Amino acid sequence: MANIYISGDNGCKQPPDVFSNGVFYQDNPVGHVFPLFLLQIVLIVFTSHAIHLVLRPLKQPRVVSYMIGGILLGPTFPYLLTRAFTLFHYTFAFGGAAPKYEDIKAGYLDVVFRDEGVSLLRTAAYLGLDLHFFMICVKTNPRQMLQFGKKAFVIAVSAVVVPLFILSQMKSLFKVQRGVVIEGIGSRLALDYVSMAVSMTTFPVVADILSELRLLNTELGRLTIAASMINDIGTSACLIIRTFVRRCLRMQLSFLEAAQKMTGYVILIVLLVFVFDPWARWIVSRTPKGGRVWEGHILMIMLAACAMGAFSDAFLLSHWEGPVYMGLLMPDGPPLGTALVDRANFVPTELLLPLIFLNAGRWIDFTMINHPTVFVGLVLYMFAGYAAKVLAVMVPAIYWNISVRNAAMLGLMLNFNGLGQIASYMTYADQHSVKAAYVAAILSCMTMTVISSTLVAIFYDPLNARHVMGCRTLQHLEPQAEFRLVASLLDEEPVALLLDLVEASRGNEQSPMCVYVLHLTEIMGRATSSLIAHKNKKGSIDTRQMDRLHRVFINYEQLREGMVVVQPFTAISPYKTMHHDICSLVIEKNVHLVIVPFPRKEPGANVEVHQAARSIIPNVLSQAPCSVGILVHHPITGFGQTVPLQYRYHIKILFWGGADDREALSFGARMARHVAVTAVVLRFLPAVDLEMDEDLLQDEDLFNEFKTEHAENERVAVEEVAVSDVEEAVAVIRYMEKDYDLVIVGRRQAWNSLLSEGMDDWSESPELGVVGDILASSEFANSSFSVLVVHQYV
Repeated sequence: MANIYISGDNGCKQPPDVFSNGVFYQDNPVGHVFPLFLLQIVLIVFTSHAIHLVLRPLKQPRVVSYMIGGILLGPTFPYLLTRAFTLFHYTFAFGGAAPKYEDIKAGYLDVVFRDEGVSLLRTAAYLGLDLHFFMICVKTNPRQMLQFGKKAFVIAVSAVVVPLFILSQMKSLFKVQRGVVIEGIGSRLALDYVSMAVSMTTFPVVADILSELRLLNTELGRLTIAASMINDIGTSACLIIRTFVRRCLRMQLSFLEAAQKMTGYVILIVLLVFVFDPWARWIVSRTPKGGRVWEGHILMIMLAACAMGAFSDAFLLSHWEGPVYMGLLMPDGPPLGTALVDRANFVPTELLLPLIFLNAGRWIDFTMINHPTVFVGLVLYMFAGYAAKVLAVMVPAIYWNISVRNAAMLGLMLNFNGLGQIASYMTYADQHSVKAAYVAAILSCMTMTVISSTLVAIFYDPLNARHVMGCRTLQHLEPQAEFRLVASLLDEEPVALLLDLVEASRGNEQSPMCVYVLHLTEIMGRATSSLIAHKNKKGSIDTRQMDRLHRVFINYEQLREGMVVVQPFTAISPYKTMHHDICSLVIEKNVHLVIVPFPRKEPGANVEVHQAARSIIPNVLSQAPCSVGILVHHPITGFGQTVPLQYRYHIKILFWGGADDREALSFGARMARHVAVTAVVLRFLPAVDLEMDEDLLQDEDLFNEFKTEHAENERVAVEEVAVSDVEEAVAVIRYMEKDYDLVIVGRRQAWNSLLSEGMDDWSESPELGVVGDILASSEFANSSFSVLVVHQYV
């Protein structure tokens, strides 16, 4: 490849070749910029993902794998290689001297971190950092900071002020005075950098780790997100002001000259508020609902984000500030936020961002630690700051009635470290080249993240950690007590069925009822989940974020005014954690029954989405502290606007016995009290007598109570049939009348061994139980009735 020479005042300078001439011309490929850059990408991405496969069972977030990968690929690799060679050399008694670390290190660094490639590595890494921060901010709704009010604000301020104060008092331990340099640490400025990095909480890192731990949509997770956003924005603003003032004092600028330096901030604000924000909203307004954003808009927005980074750097701002503020102004969620995340997030996040950790790892050389005492002292200094941060968070959290355990977990969550801290340490290392202090800072940062994430994963369970009072079942609910029901929906398809079921569940007018309608929405184009209540404590309804299915239930409430209260909610979260929203609402509202529609697989539907939606059910069954009803609806349904005036509802209850069947019978007994409900109970009896036990006694008592209560009710009928094996039981189910609106059955039966004999092999939906799986099979696809499979909370 031809060499290009650039003439100048200092002679001729030959720039590094970008491409290799090839191995056939005896040219070293990694001696050129482009092949070396590709090698660096492959090394860090492959190494970090391999490490993550090992650490994922230990509940370690991906940022830890990136950190370890960057450290291992730096000077640590030749150090470990030297140790291995030395051990191998002396173990097998080879002659000659063992290879020296300096030689191996020089050869390794000359291949992976050649001077010609470092500039491109750093450039690509910082580009990835800017675009990653931009994408995170696109997914962020700044209004979420206001969700917890002064509670989040006080916690965020305490998490910054207290550690800064404690660490400022501890500086005297290092005897660092202004202008004095100490070996291994540097000047007083190094401790200032460390103090600020320990005190700050980077919102994108916290959101990513909480998402990986599946705690993003828990109550404590949302509080952590709100506090981290306030902390991040507040510390960033303080750093901007502090840096600006220091630069002005160092340059001895006059007031007029300092004001001129502020021009960059003014222009940035004008561009964001009067150009980019209206432009983004114009794009949203031009995109039809459910439509795709034009590719040209996506390209222009990404170019604008890069331009904002260049603008920030040109006006003495941090290079990431422009992209961050621009991202915060972008509307999150569909259509624009979702389109940006789906189509422009992969390259900067998966390919360029890991280069930050590789660039950070090239500074970490353990042989540079020449002052172990100072090194250990700096590590302890940082952990003192982390401990102060936990205690500072715990005090206001306990004041706001958060348990001591959860308050400690909140403090640990706000100690999640990652990209923000590493970028801060890298900036100082680039400017001052103090490698020992840098190694201590990076190792402390990584160790604290490992400790925090491990403790949070082990000790924080948002569902089981809270004590549930009383029996949350229909069987133990007094007839005149308020019946509380959560109706969760993924889409509008089962709305008509749920309306009919809710109306039947109302029973008589003497039994009040409260329905919590929870619309589950997959999180798209957002960094944080949210649980939105559309009605406040005074009963006022906020219709801005309500959708059609909420309005249908609100109309039903107005139709049944005084008898039914409807509380509409929307949960925006990933499928894998939607059960947290359901169970948290159940715990908070003391709910007796939660109904989860069973997602049917439609032709041409996305298989992954179907499996993700279906995974909600087993999680709710195992973790909900109340009874659960799984509603299986066949395709022959419509979208009902309200309950018809001539309401008639026909139900059939299949009763074998056992806890779940007793719960199903109790629910059917409540429905049978409704004047427009006709109920038939079909009891299955074994052909041979079973040994009487406590479970069978409870079955007899409840069944007799049901018959006694409805003895004079002409709308209720009881049938009994004896079966001797599974074939007879299945035959009865298959040939029963089809003219019902709803069939109610328990998930597990008392003599389940008879029913499950030979049935497990072909079961398509084990979460529905044996009988529920039969009724949900394709054989009943054309039936007019729906199925409610009931699971009793024990």
